[in-house]
Amino acid sequence: MAEYLNCGNESFLNEVDSYYVDKSETLAILNNSLNRRDRYICLTRPRRFGKSVNAAMINAYYSKGCDSNELFSTLKISNEPSFERELNKHNVISLDIVKMIGANNGVEGIIEYITSQVIAELEEAFSGSFTTKNNLFKALSEINSKTGEKFIVIIDEWDGIFRDHSHDEKLEIAYVDFLRTMFKGTDSDRVIELAYITGILPIKRYNTQSALNNFREYTVLNPTPFSAFYGFTEDEVKVICKEHDLDFNETKRWYDGYVLDDLHMYNPNSIMNLIVSRRFQSYWGNTASFENVSDLISMNFEGLKDDIFMMLDGSKIPLRDTLGFNVSLSSIKTKDDAMTYLTHLGYLAYTDGRVYVPNEEVRIILKKAVEDCHFDEYIKLIKDSQEILEKTYEGDGAYVAECIRKYHSKYSSVIKYNSEETLSYVVQNAYLACIENYYKPVREMQSGEGFADIVYIPKREADRNIPALVIELKWNKDAQTALDQIKEKHYTESLEDYCGNIILVGINYDKATKEHSCLIEQMKKSS
Repeated sequence: MAEYLNCGNESFLNEVDSYYVDKSETLAILNNSLNRRDRYICLTRPRRFGKSVNAAMINAYYSKGCDSNELFSTLKISNEPSFERELNKHNVISLDIVKMIGANNGVEGIIEYITSQVIAELEEAFSGSFTTKNNLFKALSEINSKTGEKFIVIIDEWDGIFRDHSHDEKLEIAYVDFLRTMFKGTDSDRVIELAYITGILPIKRYNTQSALNNFREYTVLNPTPFSAFYGFTEDEVKVICKEHDLDFNETKRWYDGYVLDDLHMYNPNSIMNLIVSRRFQSYWGNTASFENVSDLISMNFEGLKDDIFMMLDGSKIPLRDTLGFNVSLSSIKTKDDAMTYLTHLGYLAYTDGRVYVPNEEVRIILKKAVEDCHFDEYIKLIKDSQEILEKTYEGDGAYVAECIRKYHSKYSSVIKYNSEETLSYVVQNAYLACIENYYKPVREMQSGEGFADIVYIPKREADRNIPALVIELKWNKDAQTALDQIKEKHYTESLEDYCGNIILVGINYDKATKEHSCLIEQMKKSS
């Protein structure tokens, strides 16, 4: 049975036979790209977002090596006008670069290995149609000239060499040259009907030009029109939660956060593991990129670690330049490069020009990456924040105000000192221990007659004696005004389902005197 040329549909059949969320409408987009200028497609997403499943689906649909009519007849693509026209009508070469590296026992000679494996299968299928034995594209070109046959090429984990072997520049260049020979130029247009490559990282550039600038790239930063087809949408997750009696709100807290074209997308691997184990925990795990992430944070480009600290507490940080990053860890020169890299890997999410930690699952992993950097500062920050939290419980506003003053001075180099946004970031850092103590932070929470600046809600697994916190920030006024606004606008209404006590915290910063003040009150609720 063929492994690379016109493979069967067994891989996708196994997916459909288990729990499958229909993403087959992807094929309608690809059908419209066949033999057209936009036939070269590079789609990248973080790990476990369904890229390999979709690659198997694409092979099963196009490949001449199988009959997939029954397999696809109940899926959404069957309603498209192009469904039967393209079904199992094409020669498909399907490669998984990471698996081929494994089969080759490493990267040494990997280009030659890929070439020899595919050409061996071409010889069986197109005997006597070509003479070239050491150049894959030339072999395809000869076949096309003699028979008129064209090819669809699917490459999964296309960036495996760049991710796992970025130290080998000679190998990188040889691999890019291999891809360029396959996919760039008028000869490629004659031979290739569709090129679909997928992985985690975008296409590498040399100097300022892409090595494969005829490819259209669809990343987490630029996902249209594939936004809904990689990952589970929120509506799909709601259906899953209902079918399997799972708490949707808790599922959302743990696994939501990636927003692509206004769609909230969930990691399918995590949701499927949740269905089986019924435990809310981190399933994304320590991926192969974990060590690189720890190293990257350790480099601390332009105060990256300070921003990581704030994002761990729920802050969103501006990302101004997403174009400077160039695939490999060694190419990172600025903080924006670093945050773009973390976004492609999935450790950060991006929307409206800002990056942030998407959810509880990723926060746990990223926090471990920070801890593995042995940042004494982070450990001290948690310890100091724990003391601030305890003093808040005790109602010691003077202590909290003094700590916030120190934090404001410390973090003024990160963001402009005299701004309300900075004060919000400072307070979030001061209360970083809230997350460590079973709190869920909510910024600008709609409640009563307005929006509470910061609300810390105890998670379900928390001790019910832990009070909720409602924090209001003021600028050039006074702490009493902040406290009064919480009461007058009924901000505590957002916590009407919470039976424990609530602590009200009013904080003011005076720009002229640079003084900070804080008043704290306890509000008891009957259970």
